[in-house]
Amino acid sequence: MLSVNDLRIGVIGTGFMGKMHANIFRRLPNCKLVGVTDKNLSAASDVAKKLGIKVFNNYNEMLSSEEIDAVSICVSDAEHLVPAVAAAKAKKHILLEKPIATVEDEAELIVEEASKNNVKLAVGHLLRFDSRYRMLKNTIDSGELGQLTSIYTRRNSPISDGPARYGRQGNLTLHVAVHDIDLVLWMMNKKPIRVYAESVSIANKSLGIEDAIFASVKFEDGSIGCLQYNWALPKNFPTHIDAKMHVIGTKGYGSVDCADQGVWICSDSEGLVFPDLTHWPEFDGQIAGNLREELSGFVNSIVYGEDFGITPSEAVDSVKLALAIIKSIQNETVITL
Repeated sequence: MLSVNDLRIGVIGTGFMGKMHANIFRRLPNCKLVGVTDKNLSAASDVAKKLGIKVFNNYNEMLSSEEIDAVSICVSDAEHLVPAVAAAKAKKHILLEKPIATVEDEAELIVEEASKNNVKLAVGHLLRFDSRYRMLKNTIDSGELGQLTSIYTRRNSPISDGPARYGRQGNLTLHVAVHDIDLVLWMMNKKPIRVYAESVSIANKSLGIEDAIFASVKFEDGSIGCLQYNWALPKNFPTHIDAKMHVIGTKGYGSVDCADQGVWICSDSEGLVFPDLTHWPEFDGQIAGNLREELSGFVNSIVYGEDFGITPSEAVDSVKLALAIIKSIQNETVITL
């Protein structure tokens, strides 16, 4: 553990997520945001100027700095391996945006290097910090619902969101579904033994990415799961995330609905909108919600030695199931795990 206020953090990557990480770390207690870096130095400089912090020329310069104790890595999903391994070898604690990697061997190597170098590795599965899912998990663990027999989850978003932001670099399973893959494994707490999935690509065909994927999972005790995820809702859909979860057990039922969060705004210009109040809402220039809880959890796991809430091996398991879903789609067959 470190002394309070000793955790000095740098952010690697100042894109969509990196900018929010920097904004939050700049204001969190028990830590100090030292600086940021990005392949696009102009973008990093803009963030640094706005927050009054240092800009590093590259992540190697950041990792070699004695001013840095920990880094938050917010580069694209397929580029996690090199900076994460470099950070581990530099003895810097690591917060790594999900998924841990897009290749199983790379995911396991990141975990191995962090363990070998005795640094904290936290993978940012945001929904582990969502109070709705945490309440459902606590209820399941209490035994109130009995033995779980089935789980259904969906995560749909407008075509103007992910596809517009990531284009051909997007991957519906590894970038979107991995949220719910992690949740399903967390809720069920059982080993998946086989998976079958189908996909469709019409609206997003020009980008080479899927519109929707349906996956069916069988678990070791005979229970089943269904995952549905979609990147092709209409542009004017009232919420940017239409997410639900239903679990059924031998003694009860539980559900999470993330679309309507209690506030409706309807205007001539925007139509009906259900604003985000949970993931990363911004009030007076400060970002709140699950993302702030996640980053605070990372700081506290190092400063106070608190449990972060998800282990590196669990993050690897999510990638394994995601890759099995992709393999099932590609091979048009059931994949045994």
